[in-house]
Amino acid sequence: MKQLSDKRLNDLKKTIPKLIGNRIKELRQNKDLTQTELAQAVGKDRQYLYKIEKGKVTSNIVTISAIAVALEISLKDLFDFKD
Repeated sequence: MKQLSDKRLNDLKKTIPKLIGNRIKELRQNKDLTQTELAQAVGKDRQYLYKIEKGKVTSNIVTISAIAVALEISLKDLFDFKD
């Protein structure tokens, strides 16, 4: 198994939350949902969802899964980042 360098790990910590946040925002807007509506569907407040979408917080897998369920998509689809 390959060990991640500190630099690579730090790069992932910076980029992954932003990629996930952008993807959630894109999918939410495609469903014509407001931040408040999606946040309420997953039991969070709007400000927390805003922070997720901006990549300012790293959410746990349960929250990310709940968002996927609320958006009626699979986790695979949620992580389908467009480059």
